[in-house]
Order: sequence, then C-alpha cells, then structure tokens
Amino acid sequence: MKLSVIVPVLNEETFIPLYVESVSAFADEIIMVDGGSTDGSLEIAARLEKSYPVRLITMPQTGLPYSDDWNESKVRNFLIDQACGDWIMNLDIDEVPGDSFKEKLPELMNQSEFDVFQFPFFNFWRDPWTLRINSPGDERWSNDIIRMWRSGTGIRYKDEKHHCTLEAGEGKSIWSLPRGRVDVGIYHYHYALGKRIKYNDNRRGDVNLLSNQGEPDWSHTHNDYSIRTIPFEGEHPYVIRKYLERLNPHP
Repeated sequence: MKLSVIVPVLNEETFIPLYVESVSAFADEIIMVDGGSTDGSLEIAARLEKSYPVRLITMPQTGLPYSDDWNESKVRNFLIDQACGDWIMNLDIDEVPGDSFKEKLPELMNQSEFDVFQFPFFNFWRDPWTLRINSPGDERWSNDIIRMWRSGTGIRYKDEKHHCTLEAGEGKSIWSLPRGRVDVGIYHYHYALGKRIKYNDNRRGDVNLLSNQGEPDWSHTHNDYSIRTIPFEGEHPYVIRKYLERLNPHP
C-alpha cells in the first residue's frame, strides 16, 4: 500500500523544509503545486525535489491570493488526479502530524473497514505555546478534521473558490462514508511560525490587519465572537522541536 500526500503552496519558504522533512518519513510521494510564489519557495522545493519524493508542479493563480479570485478547488482536484497512491492525504503545508503517525500508517492503509480517516486538529495561535479553541459563534478551532482517504472512492473538492470542502461521490457529504478516527494529532502552525499570517489572509478580521500588511494584532477583540485560547501542554512533533531549538538554542 502506498500513500500520496498532496499540497498546494504559495510563499511558504518557512514551512516547506519542515513539511518535507516530516512527510517524507511516511509518504511514498509528495505532490506539490505552487500557485505563483514570489519568495524562495520554488527554489527550496526544487532543491528538495532532488533528494526527497517530491513532485513539484507550477500552476500560477490569477487575482488576489486567498480570495474568491482564486480557484482553489481546481488546484486541489488537480492534485487528487495526480496522486498515484492507494491512499491520499491532503495535508496542508503548515500542518505536521504527530510523530507516532508513521508507525500507525501501515495498519490504517491495510484495514478494510474505513474509507476515510479523521484526526484531532490543534490550531496554534500567536506562538507555538498557545492553542486557539472553539467559542460560541466560532466553532472551527478544536474539531476533528478529515485528512486521509482511500483512493478511487470518488472524493473530490466541491466547486468553490477559496473555502474548499471535500465531498463524496455524487455530491454526498464526506461524513457519510465509513470513517475511523486516528488517535494522532495534526498540528497547524500557520499562526505560530514564520510570518504568522499570509497576505490577504485576514478575511475574518481576527487579527485586525486591515491593510493585509504588517504585524498581526493578537490582542484584537472581535465584534462577533470571542477569541479563546488555552496553553499548549503537549509535545510538538520532532521536526518542530528541532526548528524551535534552532531559533532559541539552550545556553
């Protein structure tokens, strides 16, 4: 059994090396589509392609990044079409699975009961030591998330622009398929490492960055819901621990 991991990227020079180091430990192929990066992402990915099972494809988007000008479902469905594995994992570039996933993967792929797997999802907020969690009116931060499915089951992304949603064949809900839960977390570092926010990625107004440039305002109070956080008391995946150690080495 083989696993294909698919991922779109745009200006992700912080995360690409971390992602490839993590994912190459368990994936048979990593298919990466670049949407028109202007930082060092393409050069980094091309270099890693020589040493890791990375297949880099360029598909420049037009319009404003992370908006409805972008046809993200088209890119993500293209990635599905490129996958050759028996299983597909749609792991985003700023996400890292827990270290035990590699050991659990063969059992997951060889079972016949489930076609879809969901994972606990941990969203870091502001720094790697703070988690954002659900609040009334904003229940999107502490939920399980589907990140792996059996190839050939007809799973696609709905024809949406930026907010892409997986669905089963014939327009059925992805949650209607037989699914299991993997007791390994996926850790989302978008708001905790690197620039911590992407250009035009303040659509919800959570960090009060109206110009889409500059530093996020982590103390901002949203009008429609509270931004709730708790301390992170777990352990980061190994590649993240190494990265944080390089940033703040012990004396």
